Amino acid sequence: MNTQRWVLEIIRPLAIALAIFGAAGAMGGAQVPNPCATAWNGFDPGYNSVDAWLSAWDTGAYDRNHILLGTVDGFAPNRLKMTVFQGDSLTVDLKEGTVIRPTGSTPTAGQRVAVFGYWSNGTFIANRIILHG
Repeated sequence: MNTQRWVLEIIRPLAIALAIFGAAGAMGGAQVPNPCATAWNGFDPGYNSVDAWLSAWDTGAYDRNHILLGTVDGFAPNRLKMTVFQGDSLTVDLKEGTVIRPTGSTPTAGQRVAVFGYWSNGTFIANRIILHG
């Protein structure tokens, strides 16, 4: 076997491995960190001070573990039906004490909505609902 061929057989796999490793590192570095300051299964108490629609939500900057953004499909006591921005229909349960902002508002079909809460046994439970204008 000639030396040049032997070098290529060794260098080529190493170069490919380094390229894959470098690409994986670049993808990991490009990930947006979770804006939630608490653990994935915790609820940030700072959410309790949010009383109006945040402009950051329009750009996709929100905690996807604890907030659902979408459009209201229907509302009944203790239940909100919505279409999330990913296109899925979803029913959200409201617990006793769920806060709806602005105060005195009732979600209406077609209205944009942010729902703060948590997942429990496949159901999203709302702690707070923020309606957009």
